Amino acid sequence: MPGFDGRVFLTQAEYETYMRRMPVRYIKKKHSDVCAVCGRVGTASNPLQHSHRIGFQQGIKKFGLTPDFLDELSNVVSAHRTACNAKAELSDAEVLRWLAANGHTLPDYLVTP
Repeated sequence: MPGFDGRVFLTQAEYETYMRRMPVRYIKKKHSDVCAVCGRVGTASNPLQHSHRIGFQQGIKKFGLTPDFLDELSNVVSAHRTACNAKAELSDAEVLRWLAANGHTLPDYLVTP
């Protein structure tokens, strides 16, 4: 069965492939009723949308994370399209702290000597 077998990180070959062409996102999570950032409901002019806490391209390009890991329910929240969506995303430093706190170290191919 194709997939990443629950891995957090891409292999170097997978990473190099995705640097040429980004993968597709498959978010199965239903939107919540309120924004994870501000706590308000969506509106017609500012609806709720999915937001990756670790941004999808950021996670792949900078941290070598698998698309499956990035699309996990724990990494996806509902946030307003304007303003809140960007605020929901973790900074690079926050991602590194989160990975370290959860026992993950970057793959060797991303670590420069």
